[in-house]
Amino acid sequence: MKMKIAAALALMFAVSTANASVLTYDNFDYPDGSLVGNGGWVNHSGTLGDLLVTGGQALVQHGVPSEDANKPFMATAGVVYFGADITVIDPGSVIGGGDYEYFIHFSDGGTSNFRARVDIVNPTGAGDFSVGISTTGSTADATWGADLSFGTTYRLIVAYDQDFNTSQLWIDASLETDTSILGLDQPDPGLSVTAIALRQSDSSQNEGILVDNLVVGMTFDDVVNPVPEPATLALLGLGGIALIRRRR
Repeated sequence: MKMKIAAALALMFAVSTANASVLTYDNFDYPDGSLVGNGGWVNHSGTLGDLLVTGGQALVQHGVPSEDANKPFMATAGVVYFGADITVIDPGSVIGGGDYEYFIHFSDGGTSNFRARVDIVNPTGAGDFSVGISTTGSTADATWGADLSFGTTYRLIVAYDQDFNTSQLWIDASLETDTSILGLDQPDPGLSVTAIALRQSDSSQNEGILVDNLVVGMTFDDVVNPVPEPATLALLGLGGIALIRRRR
């Protein structure tokens, strides 16, 4: 009996150790309604309560909603990564115009120091849209070379180098060596980022973006796939121990 409990505890420790460089994550498993007030998310600008959760995903809406919110994490050195599943809702026509508003980025928890901003931009060919990355500015430095489709979920991965002030973006990558695009190399050093943020604003198309399985980590491997909530790990471990005890 003691050996089985020890094995369960060892498994819990091994899983938590494997995820030790994950700084924060969120699967948005909250009731429909305001995101702020759940999971450590805090408002840093705009109308409180109009950044929403719907169907277990965060809904970033360009247009009337104005709330921007961030989720803090522990400061760390070097390169910081985030990964998220994103799905762009069909607004009725392909993305067009020239006003591309970023919807996710790193920050220092404030209202203006933003890094590695990602926006939805015009397709380069016959697709619905593409995505852009900017290291420090509000306009994309580089655009993903392949067009993407409304209603399709993509794994977005972004890196920001706090020392050298550079950014990098991947779509549906498996390895860090897979195809990526680079934001501009800005003057060193970069910003010490301590929060991941979601942003709403007016854009040419006012598209909506569903965001899910958000992970912030210290390595590419930390964020390439979703990871379980710490509470889930604890419940799995405790549930396993409880089950063992009931079987005695």
